[in-house]
Formats: sequence, C-alpha cells, structure tokens
Amino acid sequence: MNENIKLKLELLPDKPGCYLMKDINDKVIYVGKAKNLKNRVRSYFHGSHNAKTTKLVSEIDHFDYIITASNKESFVLEINLIKQYDPKYNIMLKDDKTYPFIALTNEENPRLIVTREARKRNNAKYFGPYPNVKAARETVNLLNQLFPLRKCFKLPKKECLYYHLKQCLAPCINKEKIDYSNYKKEITDFLNGKTGNVITKLEEKMLEASAKLEFEKAKEYRDEIDSIKHTINAQKIDINTALFADYIGTYVKDDNLAIHILMMRQGTIVANYSTIIPIISDANDTFNGFMTQYYTPNITPKELFLNENFYDETLSEVIQAKFNIPQKGIKYQVLEMANLNAQKDLENRFLMTQNKALRDIETIEALGKLLNINTPYTIESFDNSNLFGEYPISALVVYKNGRPCPKLFRKYHVKTVVGANDYETMKEVVYRRYLRLKLEGKEMPDLILMDGGQIQVHACLEVLKVLNIDIPVGGIQKDEHHRAKLIYFNEKEIPIAKNSPIYMLIANISERVHDFAINFFRSTKAKGLFTSRLDGIVGLGKARKEKLLKEFITIDAIKSASITDIVKLGIPENVAINVLNKLNEVKE
Repeated sequence: MNENIKLKLELLPDKPGCYLMKDINDKVIYVGKAKNLKNRVRSYFHGSHNAKTTKLVSEIDHFDYIITASNKESFVLEINLIKQYDPKYNIMLKDDKTYPFIALTNEENPRLIVTREARKRNNAKYFGPYPNVKAARETVNLLNQLFPLRKCFKLPKKECLYYHLKQCLAPCINKEKIDYSNYKKEITDFLNGKTGNVITKLEEKMLEASAKLEFEKAKEYRDEIDSIKHTINAQKIDINTALFADYIGTYVKDDNLAIHILMMRQGTIVANYSTIIPIISDANDTFNGFMTQYYTPNITPKELFLNENFYDETLSEVIQAKFNIPQKGIKYQVLEMANLNAQKDLENRFLMTQNKALRDIETIEALGKLLNINTPYTIESFDNSNLFGEYPISALVVYKNGRPCPKLFRKYHVKTVVGANDYETMKEVVYRRYLRLKLEGKEMPDLILMDGGQIQVHACLEVLKVLNIDIPVGGIQKDEHHRAKLIYFNEKEIPIAKNSPIYMLIANISERVHDFAINFFRSTKAKGLFTSRLDGIVGLGKARKEKLLKEFITIDAIKSASITDIVKLGIPENVAINVLNKLNEVKE
C-alpha cells in the first residue's frame, strides 16, 4: 500500500457514496458503492481476500470517492459511473443475450414492432420477452394481417398495397382521426394470453376460404389456430397471481455467483437467462451490480421473486420492481427450480473447466510421447509475414498446459533483414527472443513449434546452438489448403491422425500464430503507408507517397525506377529527384 492510499484512507467519511479505484495510468478499473465509504474502502487494503479481489487490489494505485445524500443515490450514481468508465473489473453485460419484445406504439396511428431495446418510448406497451426473434416476428405478422394498424415507419403520400389488402386504414390519405381503441384492446388481450377473439377471427377466415374452395389458404389458417393453442397451453403453470414476473435463482460457490432467471408471462415460463459472475467485493454487491445493469425501470416485471439473502429495499426502489420472497406453495417451488438451475450452471462450468484442463494435459503428454521428449507444458510458436520484403514482422504465441496465454504473446518488427528472407528473419527473431530469456534468467519453453517446415526448424536450431540452449524444435507443415498436415521433427516427418487431440492442438497453435502474425502485419502495413523511408522527403506529401506505393508497391521498386517513371505519376521532377536521392543515399 503506497503512502497516498494510506493518507487518503484516514480521510474517508462515514457516509454513503461511490468509490473509483484507479491504476497507475489513472484509468478507472473498478467502481463500487457503499453505505459507509470509510468501512468499505478500507476493507480492500486490510485482511485477506479471494484471488479476484487480490488481483484488483494489486492494480490499485490510488482512488477517488463521491459522497451521496443516501444509499439510493449511491445505487444510481454507481450505474452511471460504470456506464461512463467501463471498468474492467465491473460486471458488464454487453455480450449477453437480449430477448426480443413486441411493442405496441402509442402514436396517433399505432404500429406493432419487434425490438430488443427494453425502453418505453411515448408510453408504448411492451409484451414479452420472446424466446427467439422468429416467434416474435411471426406473432407480429399474424396480428398485422388481422388488425389494420399502420405498417410503414413514415406515412407515404398515397395509399399502399396494405390498404388494398384491407390490412391498413390508410391514415396517409384518411384526413379524419381514426379510432384504434378496439384494435389496441384486442391486440393487448391477445398478447396477454386472451386469445379467444383472435382464434374466432381466424376460424371465420378459415371457413370463408373453404367456402371459396381455397383449401391451401384454409389450411394456413388452421395451422395458425393450432400454433396459437399449442403456445398458450405449453408450459402452463397454475399460478393465479404474478403472471408477469421473474424468478431469480442464485447460487454462490468458490467466489462465483451463478444467476438463473426464469421469465414467467401469463403463468407460462417463456424464456430463461443465466450467467456466472466472479465476486469482487461480496456476493450482495455483485448481485446488485448485475440487477442494476440487467433491469431497467420501464421494462422490469411487476414482481421479482428472489432469495431472502439478496433482498435489498433500495435496489427494489432503484429498478422500480416489487421484491417477493416466497416461503411456500407453487411460487416457492418455481424459485427453487431457478435456484437448482443456478447451482447446476455453476457446477457444470466447474466440471467443464476441470475436464478441459485434464484433456489438455493428456494431449500435451501424448505429444511428448509422440516426439519422445518430456511433456511440453510450455510451447512457443513463431510465424513471419511481409509484403515483397516490405513491412517484415514476426509473431510469437505461447501455450501453457495446452492452452493459449495471450498475455505472453509477443510481436516483433524485423530490424536486420532486408527483403523477403524467411530463413534470416526467423534467425533474427529467435535470437532476440531466447537471448533475452537467457539474460533475464527466465524459464525456457519445453518445445518450440515453428509455423513451417524444414527451413524454419533449421533456422531456429542454428540460433539455439549459437546461444548454447537446448530446446526441442519442431515444425508444423501444412497442406495445399494451408492446414496443419504433419510435424517435422528430428529430420523426420511425423504424420498426425486427423481429428485426434494432438492434431487439434497443433492445428490450433498453427492457426493462432498465423492469425496473430497476419493481424500484426496488417496494422504495420497500414501505418507503413505513412511512416516509411519516404518520410521527410521535401515535396513528398501523403497523397504523392500513396501514389508511389500504389504504383511500385515496394521501396526497392521505387529505387529502381527512373525519374521519368515517377514524373508520369504526376509528381514534379524536382520531387522525383529528391525521392531517388534519398532512397539511394546520394548526397547532394
């Protein structure tokens, strides 16, 4: 703990508020709230913590805090600060699944739309969520056929086809105000589960089509009726109240919080949502952080059923929902079902992680036996890339226990090699990598796998011999489709069975190092268009530089060009002379 933190801890107030943990670069890495700032913030720097909190504390260089008038205000402020700073240690739900809703807009001429935005606009009515967007769109399409609501986003100047199909009342040409109240009521009833009127309309249309001998159309209406009845009857649970509610199951173990939400609409479980969140401060704070991001006041169900240990009255006020803790009966059983799902989610995650780790170890053990070497717990792999000798780079990926470790990946700009020379490029990069590890006394890898065959392997072995380092070196040879084919090792080609664990590992390493190198090359090339040996030449600006590179592609080609060749591109003769003098190092 540095002196700045020690002094600031003494000045913390006994008041509610939010705190912002910052790293050495003054970047906010965690935002939290507290009923008592002094007690909460000091707890981070005293006593023992779990691994995740210890990692957070190790990165804290200083902190700031904001006092609020109440605990509720600290909730709201925390939400806004997380949105503003996007701290890496806070719960962020950007990649999580969002279920679609159906919205009945409250415009003068209303529309039915499918949306994933859980926000009410102009007091629109929202229905859902729907387990998949296809079901939501099919429902909207059906209702749009039965009720003449507006279909277009912006009113046209004349009526469209929907008017002639009697699926729209054409407010674009109808100057009188249209009364949609009955249509809105029937649509609302249907989306709330009262389907009688809609089924009656469909039955009338089915009979009408049959009378006209339009049997295919009649069959379509019959299928729609059957689909509605099936949907309404499926998963029906006998609950008289709380028909629009979420049951929030929770399970805590090994500093992780599993949350599993069962979404009930009209007594039917229509969807679920699950996530597992690492606990940074404590389980309740983690839970509250999730809730404030997952729910928004305008679309939160009327009731949320949850476990007693996560009940928080202030949280209830912030997300504008009624919290209930069922003690018995069907609601208690549904909540217990959600709790069981949360427990299974976390246990399955642990088992999958454990099994994957065991499989990875087994794979590298098998690889060691195949090559007759010790188990390669650490594997490093290199790949090169360039464009006709320009923008030469190399990339290194590191695998620990059979899994990639992106934090240990390295990028190299080639410094000593001129032109496209893969052998010399590999020698330079291997030399720089393992000379540094040797000088710094760091651990060497158990196996080096070059993304290539004999040439790359020999280049690596030549350098290791000079450095007096003994590391097994193999090469991943590829087929005509640039896919891993075999391992070149000890001057032998060792085939690998397709779809075997070893093949999957080797292919993954090859693909990972190749992609890493290509992405680095592309970024280097993009920068190289404007940072190259052409920089600083009098009269040669950005546009003229682009012309030269587009025409000649490489610096060597420009050097070999004549003044006339360059002038043909629209570059003045004196500038062309400056270019060739600079590239050929002719002193004026």
